Amino acid sequence: MSILHFLYEMQLSFDSMVTDHHFRFRCLPMETEYQKVRNLEYTIEPAGKVGERTDGFGNRICLGEALMPHDYLKLQVRGTVETRAQEEKAREDSTPVDCLIYTLSSELTRPGEKLAEFYEECRKARLSGPEAIMHRLYREFSYVPGSTHVGTTAEEALAGGKGVCQDYAQILIALCRMAGYPARYVVGLLPGEGATHAWTEMWRDGRWLGLDPTHDCAADERYIKLSHGRDFTDCSVDRGCFKGSAGQRQKIYIKVEEENIW
Repeated sequence: MSILHFLYEMQLSFDSMVTDHHFRFRCLPMETEYQKVRNLEYTIEPAGKVGERTDGFGNRICLGEALMPHDYLKLQVRGTVETRAQEEKAREDSTPVDCLIYTLSSELTRPGEKLAEFYEECRKARLSGPEAIMHRLYREFSYVPGSTHVGTTAEEALAGGKGVCQDYAQILIALCRMAGYPARYVVGLLPGEGATHAWTEMWRDGRWLGLDPTHDCAADERYIKLSHGRDFTDCSVDRGCFKGSAGQRQKIYIKVEEENIW
């Protein structure tokens, strides 16, 4: 078991005043069988009405509005999460209905020629398991910040041979689905300071198994899960709209500390 304390700060800065700003943030930790939120508090300024809801994937969403003129919007979330390792023993004999959506290709994970070629090479090398496919992807794909963007597909990233955690996760999702495993995209936090991280969960033996292809390892109890979906599109942290002709800059600071419970 791990006790993780986290701080998530995001500030949007505008180069001129905007009004009627409606926003939606997907940055609150999920409650799952293996993750419990001990305490949580968040502030958004300037803001009027703020509330919460859950989307169709079970992700927690903080949404609200800032109607008066403003040139920045600041979000701060802090809390403590208790996590534990997933059980090894299977609990179900069949795949639940809500897994079926994760067997279908999505906009950012649709296979093309390069993904088909990579999967065929894995198959010929008898690398049929998700872990073995992940190990090969880690060896042959390079982590290069700035080489892709949020709209880059798994096919495009693999063809370029480089990308970031989003690309690693979406490529592995596509390959897992090609191998017959339901797979989904996950956004969350890791110990240390930095930004959000992305990894993959695939359904096998009656449970969701977290795999982090960027680091070539399992996603264990040190990972804080914020959201999951078919690909990045379902898990984007911030969305919004406002009135005004203004350029926008985003600054994010994240810190996660693991408590010594021994």
